Amino acid sequence: MSGVNEFFNKLFKFIPGYVFGLLTFIIGLLGDIFALLFTPEYIMWKLSISMLGILTGGIFLRVGLIISNIFSVFFIIYLGRVIEDENINENMRKLAIITGIFSSISVILTGVFTGSNPLISDLHGLFALLSWIGGAITCFVFGFLMLRNLHFSKVIAVNSLIVGVIFGAYLIPFFITIICSYVCYSFGEIVYQIMPVWEWALMFSILLWYLFNSIFLRIKRFNNLNEV
Repeated sequence: MSGVNEFFNKLFKFIPGYVFGLLTFIIGLLGDIFALLFTPEYIMWKLSISMLGILTGGIFLRVGLIISNIFSVFFIIYLGRVIEDENINENMRKLAIITGIFSSISVILTGVFTGSNPLISDLHGLFALLSWIGGAITCFVFGFLMLRNLHFSKVIAVNSLIVGVIFGAYLIPFFITIICSYVCYSFGEIVYQIMPVWEWALMFSILLWYLFNSIFLRIKRFNNLNEV
């Protein structure tokens, strides 16, 4: 473990941790934009983001997800280090880091396993679900820790909590449509109509979460790079 911490000590001294958050935002956003530009047949408010991934410009979305979330792993570790404080519960701090890394890896696997093959499609759905659950927990816990750490502004903390709510609330219509596919199909179809827009709100909210936190960390210039 000491070797891992030494690696991140050197990395974050060479490349400021907030840079990884900015790269997550930029690459993720560009992937979305190029995917939409090269997929004229895709309608954002009618089809899920998963459908975009298998259409004409889907490669841009998938590559954007994979590369941006590789960078997000480093940002989560950096954020988990600088948020450490005497008012912070150590177990909750580690929970935020672990779930953040878990969520990022799940998104990477969501981008890798994208296709119309039934097995690939099931894996894609599983990893997407895990990323949403992980994202909700990560944003909630980081938001709570930011409220406890006096060096973080309440605006940044509340923003993290709001993104956590967006993630968590999205799971409600998601599970309704899953259940209704077996017992109440027509109601599930009605609920599904709100999901594509909500999914895009979720996508942009997490990208902005990386952007806002990166800008805040850049301004504050944290120097306490504690161990994971």
